[in-house]
Amino acid sequence: MRVPAPGRLAAALIAAFALCPPALAADYPSQPVTFVVGYTPGGAIDQSARLIASELAKRWKQSVIVDNKPGANATIAATAVANARPDGYTLLVAASSHNLNKFVNKNLRYDVEKSFTPVALTVEVPNVLVVNAASPYRDLGQLLAALREKKKPFSYSSQGIGGVPHLAGELFKIRTGTDILHVPYKGAAQGMTDLMGGVVNMSFPTPGSAMGYINQGKLRALAVASGERLAQLKDVPTFAEAGVPDYLISTWHGLLAPAGTPPEVVARINADVADILRDPAVQRAMEAQGNLAAKPLTAAEFRAKLSRELSVYGDIASRIDLSGG
Repeated sequence: MRVPAPGRLAAALIAAFALCPPALAADYPSQPVTFVVGYTPGGAIDQSARLIASELAKRWKQSVIVDNKPGANATIAATAVANARPDGYTLLVAASSHNLNKFVNKNLRYDVEKSFTPVALTVEVPNVLVVNAASPYRDLGQLLAALREKKKPFSYSSQGIGGVPHLAGELFKIRTGTDILHVPYKGAAQGMTDLMGGVVNMSFPTPGSAMGYINQGKLRALAVASGERLAQLKDVPTFAEAGVPDYLISTWHGLLAPAGTPPEVVARINADVADILRDPAVQRAMEAQGNLAAKPLTAAEFRAKLSRELSVYGDIASRIDLSGG
């Protein structure tokens, strides 16, 4: 039997491996896929993950299993996925805390950017500036004028140090050059109660936390931190429309894969998720959960979004202590 020369054997092996990613993409998925969720069952992130998993399972004719690994602000789940095989069969259902953990947790066992490949944005809920409906500020211009006059102190509530509503308040201060005291609570509900009671002056929650109070006439929305108006708040301007440009901040959910996942597999998942997000029935189901289906982004656009967000969070982190320590 003729044995190939070492050089020829190496070249043959390299050529064979080079063909693996396209073949993998063509067959993907040929076995069950696992969504690893860093939160307990029943919450907004878990619900959106299960909805997307169910829709993908229908398309793929394969099981998409949701594996809840809660704890340590979702870093246990992220560590598991960072160390998984980069083949597209283990995906992290990440949320806004994923980027924030870079600045809040100094002992991460992975790199927030380098350990993962962004795959698809699934949910994006912009934050909204709200005030007590009894306050004299009927638009953002009036509130900014009062803030800049400095005739009295102003405060804003959040559901805790290091969360997105906290970041939203600090970013607002940076973009407007104003001084507002941060009052952190142990949850969104008490902060909303004190806002309606006049204990604090404003807050930057997600619409899901505030919409009921807005509809009841207890809170007034002044601006939305997105690039376009929300259907649920069509009469409320964006911050850019209200005179504060470059103010975009949101709570998001999305799929990340281990670094090194074949781009063909990433593109397949991204395209299928994009089709799902365009389905009006899925959009309605998301809204019923208190989520908003994201505008579909390519994997490259999702990566760019995360990179921009990290830059903004890094700027805020350099000014304040996000760890609460």
